[in-house]
Amino acid sequence: MLQNNYQIYADLMKAITDPEFHLTPEWHYYKDGKSWLCKVVHKKKTVFWLSVWDGFFKTTFYMTEKIRGGIENLSIDSKIKNDFKQSKPIGKLIPLTVRVDEKNLKDVLLIVDFKKKLK
Repeated sequence: MLQNNYQIYADLMKAITDPEFHLTPEWHYYKDGKSWLCKVVHKKKTVFWLSVWDGFFKTTFYMTEKIRGGIENLSIDSKIKNDFKQSKPIGKLIPLTVRVDEKNLKDVLLIVDFKKKLK
């Protein structure tokens, strides 16, 4: 299903499960959306969600308004920042969704690190 992007997926999984991040991916089938989603957690805290599509995958981080400015301060691609600025809140949470590819994998890992370290 991931075709040419499987290696990027494998690289992300290796990075987040290594001792530096020590995150746990939890795959579940959600009947309401009729799809598999991966919740990536650190202890009990959800760091991000991963969804697989035909030929690619996405990560979604949910942020609060309070920490929105922290994303602006990260050294990540300006397109990711602009997309996040334009994101519509879902309740009190603002989704930051990234279609992961080889160019932005490092950016995704910077966001993972940022989100993991939040209290």
